[in-house]
Amino acid sequence: MSVRTIAAGAVVAVGLALAALPARADAVFDGVAALPGAIEEARVAGTFEREGRIGFYRILVARTGGEAVTARLFVQWVAYEDDGGATVLGTQEITELAELGVDVVDFTSEADGDGLSVFIQTLDPNGVADENYELFVFSPTEHRFGPASN
Repeated sequence: MSVRTIAAGAVVAVGLALAALPARADAVFDGVAALPGAIEEARVAGTFEREGRIGFYRILVARTGGEAVTARLFVQWVAYEDDGGATVLGTQEITELAELGVDVVDFTSEADGDGLSVFIQTLDPNGVADENYELFVFSPTEHRFGPASN
């Protein structure tokens, strides 16, 4: 066996060993990379202060479909940490919206001491039930959703 063959074999072995090592951990990058492609929109929707924690609400909209696009809406509670980071405390899907089979055209939000209020404009992909809805979120497990009253 020649020196060149041994050297080439060693280079291949080192390359395979390096490929098997995990990449340097970066939780933010890994989390962003793991977001499904269906997530098309993410917005900070206001701030909260509850049980000694301070943070913000984040609303995510996922969309699927070709000609008939429908949306799912999620609300997250993200709390600031003492070290400058942030942690997701809870995520809630507004399943009532998903069951309508509509797309979210736009939304506005306002946070106060009682929770988060969201005004949602929708588009029916069938063209028959464009409507506005109100969402009131009180906790990661409690909300009220229905047609807008105004």
